[in-house]
Amino acid sequence: MVSHIATVARKDFDDASRSKLLWALIGLLVGMVVIGYAAIWYVVDDASASEVLGFLGFPLQTLVPIAALITGYMAVVGERRSGSIKLLLGLPPNRADVVFGKLLGRATVIGTAIALAFVTALVLSSIFFGAVPLFALVEFGLLTLLFGVAFVGFAVGVSAAVATRGKSMAIVVGSYMLFVALWELVTAGPYRLLYGEGPGTEPATWYLVLEQLNPLTAYTTLATEIVEGTIPPFTFQYGLESFEASQMTPAERYAGEAPFYLQEWFGIVVLLGWLLVPALIGYYRFSRADL
Repeated sequence: MVSHIATVARKDFDDASRSKLLWALIGLLVGMVVIGYAAIWYVVDDASASEVLGFLGFPLQTLVPIAALITGYMAVVGERRSGSIKLLLGLPPNRADVVFGKLLGRATVIGTAIALAFVTALVLSSIFFGAVPLFALVEFGLLTLLFGVAFVGFAVGVSAAVATRGKSMAIVVGSYMLFVALWELVTAGPYRLLYGEGPGTEPATWYLVLEQLNPLTAYTTLATEIVEGTIPPFTFQYGLESFEASQMTPAERYAGEAPFYLQEWFGIVVLLGWLLVPALIGYYRFSRADL
């Protein structure tokens, strides 16, 4: 059976390039890089080109997921809402082609914006700081690309799994709020109830596993291995665990040699999981949906 994933992806990307979406994302990410480099060059004395990459970790982990979720949450359900899904499925593409073609197309959109942002960072690094940490810049760019595509995969999966725009928006917004604003409450809260105290610097292993599953934690843990300095995850803190503990990686908080699923590299598996598992679940539900 011939796959039409590439055809759907190409049309999806072409549609995005003719809309304001792609250009808004490019403007958002490139503008953030320009402002970041200019501000650091002006404010911070003796900052190196390598250190600036670390400073970019905070705005990137904030803006990239939002941009990716906006890019993906209407990918499939928007076609169902307009009725064009019946026309699309009347052509050679089948339901698998639609879901994974949309995923590839929307991933290309966010990937284009991220690539241009890092090309801008390369140019500004040379202009403002007279040096380019090329290897670290490429590694950090590829990691950020995976981070963004993971959120696209999640959003497209949600979009394929539900029948209305409202449900899709509610799930992606609620999930983002869980990762950013509620994560400590839903992980450290039960920990305190079970053990009578908040998680310290060496908590139970199950708690560290939950921490590793947050895509923000996975991204910042991996990014810290690439750039100079530490990039803590941008998550709300409620005092259920100490500030010192919240700045440490799951591997650093494990007593002894950390098992493979708590080591830094496992963050790649976590991000791939957020990319693939929701997309597969979304396809499963979409393949059985009555259109």
